[in-house]
Amino acid sequence: DFQIEYGSTIFDTLRELDVSSQTIQEIVKATRPVFDLSKIPADTDGIAFFTKGPFRTLNQLEVSLSPVKKLHIIWSPENSWQSSIKLVPVVKKLKTYEGTVAMSLWDSAQSAGVNPLIISKLADIFAWQIDFSREVQSGDSWKIVVEELMVDNVFYGYGKILVAEYLKDGHKHTAVRYPADAEKADYYSPDGKSLRRMFLRSPIRYARVSSRFDRKRYHPILRISRPHNGVDYAAAPGTPIKAVGDGVIEFATWRGGNGRMVKIRHNGTYATSYSHLRSFARGLKANSRVQQGQVIGYVGSSGLSTGPHLHFEFYQNGRYVDPLGRHFPSANPIPDSKKQEFGEAVRVAVDLLKKSDGSVAQQQKKG
Repeated sequence: DFQIEYGSTIFDTLRELDVSSQTIQEIVKATRPVFDLSKIPADTDGIAFFTKGPFRTLNQLEVSLSPVKKLHIIWSPENSWQSSIKLVPVVKKLKTYEGTVAMSLWDSAQSAGVNPLIISKLADIFAWQIDFSREVQSGDSWKIVVEELMVDNVFYGYGKILVAEYLKDGHKHTAVRYPADAEKADYYSPDGKSLRRMFLRSPIRYARVSSRFDRKRYHPILRISRPHNGVDYAAAPGTPIKAVGDGVIEFATWRGGNGRMVKIRHNGTYATSYSHLRSFARGLKANSRVQQGQVIGYVGSSGLSTGPHLHFEFYQNGRYVDPLGRHFPSANPIPDSKKQEFGEAVRVAVDLLKKSDGSVAQQQKKG
């Protein structure tokens, strides 16, 4: 076994194993079409195999490019080096997590031993039904079934959330992933309605509403009463801001007291704007298209601002409207031709949620 030390290279490492410079050059040349050995970073592990006998020579190398990918280099009977990349089998194991909110959704996730990435995915799934920046409260409860990926019986990472529940004010929100194994799938309620809506409930995840829509709000800097035609979200500087819907950028520039501002035209009826940004997302410019959930900028305090926050405005037919509490139509439901298949998927998902003993199932390996 060997490990490439910091400041060293695969060439240096093999020389320390008494592999000749000529052999190393032959290996590098033969491997180049598959992988550039000069790009192997420090701390990379590998195994070198040698022939037995007094004249020991290298005949095989195995380099771990990642936990699931290995580079194999072998001396073939045709007197040449052959290389290939092999994928390590990944086993999917289904795991159930559940929690109850005492202080915050984040704290309940930590108490349940859930990785922050997973609780973020939960918030994304229900982003159209629940504004997690202002509607999470003590007593809310949640439950998810998620794929845990194992390599050689060692945890490697998380896969997909197959089914999720969020109980709030006595109302249960349920999300079923369909098709479960497809890379491009969506989440639906058990009756087949898509959880997606035309707009997200909030442009910032986990932010606090510091000022609501108000036609006669007292302005803290100008010290006069003037309309507050939007919603302010207080958040730490640099917090990502997401487009609440698909659309086209009208402008992304400095706009006086609004500071750095982005305005998005979603269709002939709706538009949104985002003000006081610290910076814009890379590549953002007028007339470029953005997708719902895409990061368009970062929270700041540019322009007339008392502190870091996002001022979010929503327009309908060119007029300001209060975005909080509004309901928009959902995306396409399950088509009639798929309802029977989806019904079976719902039955399986509900059965998974009923199991709470940790590891609820074992799935097939994937290469």
